[in-house]
Amino acid sequence: MKSEARARLAQLTEERGVDGVLRIDTYEGADPPPGSNLFPPCECPQHSRPEPQDAAAEMSAAVRRANEHSRGERL
Repeated sequence: MKSEARARLAQLTEERGVDGVLRIDTYEGADPPPGSNLFPPCECPQHSRPEPQDAAAEMSAAVRRANEHSRGERL
């Protein structure tokens, strides 16, 4: 199966290719499907969202600090 696919790809590249790269022309004004040219979101630690568990822990800590602060002012 691979050899048939490779043979077809080689044929298409030879017929329609430019400098060894297969190029398929579209009619003028054709638009790609929405989102087809967008990159997937970055998954590096710098740009990733915090884990839901971490976010919940941060929220709990913030509530705890706010509660301690408000209790301290009333005392």
